[in-house]
Amino acid sequence: MNNHNAQRALFSLSYLLLSFAFLMTSCDDDTASIGVIPDADVITSTSESFTFTTRTVPVDAVIANSANCYLGQVEDPETGATVKAEFMAQFHTSEDYTLPEASTIVKNEQGELQADSVDVRLYYNSYFGDGTNPMTLAVYELDKDNILREDVTYYSDINFADYVAPDAQPLAVKTFTPSNYALTESERTSTTYYNNVRVRLPISFGTRLLRAAMDHPEFFVDSWHFIHNVLPGFYFQLRGGTGTMLKLDVSALNVHFRYVHKDSTYNAVARFSATPEVIQSTGIINGDLSELLTGDKPYTYLKSPAALATEVTLPVDEIFAGHEQDSVSRARIILTRFNATSDRALGVPSNLLMVRKADMSTFFAKRSVADGITTYTAAFENAYNTYTFPNISRLLATLFHEKQRGMAAEGLTSEQWNAAHPDWNRVVLLPVAVTTTTNQQTGITTQVSVNHDFSLNSIRLVGGTQPQQMQVIYSRYH
Repeated sequence: MNNHNAQRALFSLSYLLLSFAFLMTSCDDDTASIGVIPDADVITSTSESFTFTTRTVPVDAVIANSANCYLGQVEDPETGATVKAEFMAQFHTSEDYTLPEASTIVKNEQGELQADSVDVRLYYNSYFGDGTNPMTLAVYELDKDNILREDVTYYSDINFADYVAPDAQPLAVKTFTPSNYALTESERTSTTYYNNVRVRLPISFGTRLLRAAMDHPEFFVDSWHFIHNVLPGFYFQLRGGTGTMLKLDVSALNVHFRYVHKDSTYNAVARFSATPEVIQSTGIINGDLSELLTGDKPYTYLKSPAALATEVTLPVDEIFAGHEQDSVSRARIILTRFNATSDRALGVPSNLLMVRKADMSTFFAKRSVADGITTYTAAFENAYNTYTFPNISRLLATLFHEKQRGMAAEGLTSEQWNAAHPDWNRVVLLPVAVTTTTNQQTGITTQVSVNHDFSLNSIRLVGGTQPQQMQVIYSRYH
């Protein structure tokens, strides 16, 4: 061993001896408790069950802007309640949108710029109801003097007449069936076919857009200028047909024309689409739901779009009575769905949102997501026919401490507080559409958005006159 290595070995041995001596002198003489939690830190757990009640409540108008639009009218086979949907849509143009030069576009016999044809197409992948049911659709141009504004939130009880000129006539009326029987069965079922309703508009309308593009290219630099100067959008009105509801993926406006390039004539189309970049707003009209709101049923309802929700009264006072010094470590609620009685029943909500009754409107207006404190989401578990909120303990604690602070600030007894704040311990369950994203590296899934579900759903949950049980687990530190 050379001198350098010998010095290193001697230093290591000395360091170990010193370290051992330090440990021996710094430790307490009593080493029996090493690795054992002292009695002062012992945690004990107990569990109890509590009864909570539910009832059906109406849902006021909900935010109507969504990526999908709905058109149709159907009747719920189980309840007999009807729901009707119509929509308005603006159309998007890409930035600095340009067409061929006016001199190259084929003119009419009078030598004037003219479109060959123009149509609007409503594309959909799915619909509820009868594909052979005749539906009648009217298309109105929206009023340039009352344009849908980006800084305004539109709700599902929107009055479409307010956005159409008083004396306006429809640009076109179309009667169709969701299944297009003008096509062969093989064409309809082809993987390349996209279900759509094609409504032909007057050529004069397409010509107006074409000439605007030639005379005022500044109107086509972006969607805002296009909407405010050329086309405010369309109102799609359902004029007839009960039994079918279309879920539309996208709407497109197509202006067809021809132009000449190097002595050859080409067919071309100027296309504008209703996309999330512009406003799309679905209006919902529900039939009479009063019979479903009566409280003499052993169940409650959940209906969408914008129809009925289930309200839950949480037994917060009872849960914390005698447990003021304990921590509620777990509080689970399981909600069971009644099986449908009709094979034509509407859908089952994929997700439910639990939100405080007082926060129901602001939650969506603020574009919030479930925070796991006062708001939660639960997915439908098909295997068990249930929705489970595994732990709402933080919500219970929030409600309890909020009440304690409020009673102290207002000088009220518990009974007086409850009377003054009747909704303090009430939450509402609503069908929602949840969008998530998953981090590929960590595998953690995060909610991106939680919006009202505009799908056709209608279910019953066990409850109403039949109170339900929730399990609560307490922890106490000694």
